[in-house]
Amino acid sequence: MASYGNPAFGAAMGNAGGMALIAAGAVGLASAIGDGLAAAAEARYNARYDDALTMAINHAREMEAMARAAMEMLAELEADNKRLRAACQQRQAYIDRIKGRA
Repeated sequence: MASYGNPAFGAAMGNAGGMALIAAGAVGLASAIGDGLAAAAEARYNARYDDALTMAINHAREMEAMARAAMEMLAELEADNKRLRAACQQRQAYIDRIKGRA
């Protein structure tokens, strides 16, 4: 038996419980670090998602405002078109009357 009377073996066996405890602590620490890194990554992802969502909402509001302004401009243009058509019809009627007299 190689371990009989060997002082290193006796010391290792005496410290085995402490070494197992240290190893378990190291595994727990590594697991906690991994969990912390995962939580930090998830927090960064959620922050980026929230930022992107806020930007999308703001962009949609800007697009809605632009669409409303475009609709108002279109209504103004349609009213101008109606007035111009009426003016053109009046002028054409006047031209037709003048031609009829000549």
